[in-house]
Amino acid sequence: MTRHVNRDQLGLFGTVDPAPPPTPARQCPPVRDRKKASGGTGNPLVAKDVLAEVRDGRYGLLDDSDKVVVIEEGERARPALDEDIVHHLIANGYIARCRPGHTMTCVYGIKRSPVLPLQLTGRGKAMLHRWSNLQPLGDNT
Repeated sequence: MTRHVNRDQLGLFGTVDPAPPPTPARQCPPVRDRKKASGGTGNPLVAKDVLAEVRDGRYGLLDDSDKVVVIEEGERARPALDEDIVHHLIANGYIARCRPGHTMTCVYGIKRSPVLPLQLTGRGKAMLHRWSNLQPLGDNT
């Protein structure tokens, strides 16, 4: 099978330039307010952002529980708004817990608590790569 490459993608020596790593579309993961969010279901379009943010080390599990938190600046943890999406991605094998040796201590509320970071599995990395290569319909760039 031959691979057709656009000449604009060729580098200095005729090789294909590697694609830049996928980045989340939002600046930081949303955190849950003190009030419980009313109704609504998760948006499947957010899954790409969640995978990219997990890759960047922004999500973890609090106190060996199933409470998903957003890790801010490596020292503060807040409840994650996308907790249901993260649990779905864990259940389907796209995200996994880091080994217990990677546990960090973050400020959660007013006290310090252990937080176990999450990481992408091989399936998660492949899914993030595939979804990052998709372009919206009608986008001819």
